[in-house]
Amino acid sequence: MEALLRRIHPNHPSRGKIEDELRFRRSGYHGELQLDYFMAQLPRHGHYILQDLRLPLSNNTFFQIDSLLLSRFYFTNYEAKNHSGTLIFEEQQMLRTYEGSTESYPNPIIQAENQQYHLENLIRKHLNITLPSTSFVVVTNPSSIIKFDSQYEHIASKKVIRPAAIRQKSELFWKNHQEPLLSNADLQKICRRLLKLDTPLKIDILKEFHIKKSDIYLGIICANCKCAPMIRAIGTWKCKNCGFSDKMAHAQALIDYFLLVGDTITNRQFRYFLQSDSISVAAKLLASLDLPFKGTFKDRKYYLSLDGLRKWV
Repeated sequence: MEALLRRIHPNHPSRGKIEDELRFRRSGYHGELQLDYFMAQLPRHGHYILQDLRLPLSNNTFFQIDSLLLSRFYFTNYEAKNHSGTLIFEEQQMLRTYEGSTESYPNPIIQAENQQYHLENLIRKHLNITLPSTSFVVVTNPSSIIKFDSQYEHIASKKVIRPAAIRQKSELFWKNHQEPLLSNADLQKICRRLLKLDTPLKIDILKEFHIKKSDIYLGIICANCKCAPMIRAIGTWKCKNCGFSDKMAHAQALIDYFLLVGDTITNRQFRYFLQSDSISVAAKLLASLDLPFKGTFKDRKYYLSLDGLRKWV
């Protein structure tokens, strides 16, 4: 979404929807970082912490877990929520009131318990054992106000916690489950299995927001003034608008290509997306990035990855 906003017109009809969704995703991401910070402070009792798992229910359906603590004795599922405003937990929904507007969301307690249930089944399927388990909803936004419906408070107050309470609330459960049900080898086995089953979501961002390929700005965007395209000038890229130069500006453009177009690129595609004419310069720049490739010079295809490109930016 960040790459998309860099490369579509400021007045594009889908821009507002993309910006709204990006704010929502960023909020969720920062909430998960808060959760990770406090999870890392838990006492080490021979457990593993697995983050951002997307696991299969069937061939085409999945369930997601923000943070999972897995041990020989039990597992605990933590679901992060970073909503601002006033949150009221009811049995069938969560109401969020912010800046005078009230919205309804699915009850995250039920969401976390469903994840817990599906993971129990997954472990039973692969190890033929049922581990004791529990789940918590961690409200990570420090400015939010938590309230409970009076008829639901006896359940919700035990399940909804702040990040700083993770250790205290978790230990109350752990103290009641001190009998090891897995060997160390089985614990490592199920961890490896979960990581192997993890299937990160791949989306066609253009299709999701109804963006035509012709709507995407081509060329290298200047990091200083946001104009495009930068031009090749004696071993660097130079902005025609502000004069800013950057030797590695093509790496950021390739990150945009990876996020918006695909994970492979040819010399021809490189020249088209970066608006560069020289076959030899394109070949030299692609080779300089140490990208894995297949094929001879004429039909060579380079394989892109986010980690592989980010180290050059």
